[in-house]
Amino acid sequence: MHFIDQITGNDSVLILGGGSGNLLKKLLKRYPQLTVDYIDISAKMIQLAREKTQNPSIVNFIVGTEQNIPNRNYTVVITNFYLDLFAEQTLERVIQKIKTHLNPEARWLVTDFVSEKGWHKIMLWIMYRFFRIVAGIEARKLPNWQQYLIAVHGRKIMSKKFYAGFVMASVFEFKTGYVQERG
Repeated sequence: MHFIDQITGNDSVLILGGGSGNLLKKLLKRYPQLTVDYIDISAKMIQLAREKTQNPSIVNFIVGTEQNIPNRNYTVVITNFYLDLFAEQTLERVIQKIKTHLNPEARWLVTDFVSEKGWHKIMLWIMYRFFRIVAGIEARKLPNWQQYLIAVHGRKIMSKKFYAGFVMASVFEFKTGYVQERG
């Protein structure tokens, strides 16, 4: 998690698609009193995450998706390699759903694939074919997740690329009344 310093110990955090809990372990080591709702569609991943957590009682583990977000608001949402799972039409609804749970001054930390070079397109084509067969993901290609975050009034305040520009970590902020033109 590259932008972990954008989180404070007072934040209420939603992690969607958290996987096996490596991120959660790092986060709670740095901020042991953090309030976290941790959602993953896989019961096995939830169990692995629970096992990596020193004090699992402080984390609300939920087997599910964005449809299972508790009825509360968050100051930080983390989606690592989550937004790329959806087709464009579904992604718009997913982001809108998550946005309804953000506090007015929330930050959304996202790490996901980007496609800027020819070899990125080839790798993504292979990956999407593989994960459609193995995991049954909906997407057939990488959606423009940045465009959809901007469309719901998110403003990218920082980002960093990794793996020759194939992966981007970004922080989007959502301030009341902020509107940015689509780019």
